[in-house]
Amino acid sequence: MTGEKIFQKYYEPKLIKQEIANVVLRTYIHIKGSTGDMANYGEVIFTPRNEVDKRLNDLFAKTGTQKGISITSLVSHKHTQKYLFLLDYSLSVSKKNETELIRVLTNSTGILPALKKGMILKTKNSYHVVGFIPLEKDVWHKHMAEAILLRTSKGEDISDIRYIGHSLERGYGCLRVSDYEDKPTPDFVCYI
Repeated sequence: MTGEKIFQKYYEPKLIKQEIANVVLRTYIHIKGSTGDMANYGEVIFTPRNEVDKRLNDLFAKTGTQKGISITSLVSHKHTQKYLFLLDYSLSVSKKNETELIRVLTNSTGILPALKKGMILKTKNSYHVVGFIPLEKDVWHKHMAEAILLRTSKGEDISDIRYIGHSLERGYGCLRVSDYEDKPTPDFVCYI
């Protein structure tokens, strides 16, 4: 499924349900040897419901695979800036790891309530989570720090620590929602 179809089918209904007014998307190009995880990026403020069809389809059509498109944590909710809880996980893709990730995340909604309205995606190499509950910055920051502590039943780290570090340094998270270079669009796994 293409990035715009994934966004329209799985992201948009949840964003609308949470009354998200605007979402910040980023287009980017990775530059070999750059110190950041993204370089040469542009920002697109996108309004679910009103602009989902034409504007989003145009964005995906224009960028193709020459640029990546990512959703960021930055959203507008009831006239204030809020943050979505986005995470990248270090577990490799397998049925066993998927089952374990679902178990851990389902059991973690007590300490990470932002996961209650979330979804799991998978790429070729790992898993991602998008939480759709808009959070205040301090709560987002606390949840990102708490995510470092998530472990499998065997005590293995689940969260990608580098991703969390980049997100905290940058002040928001980003997850790719498009094909980019040799990386296909992330696939939907399930809602949590």
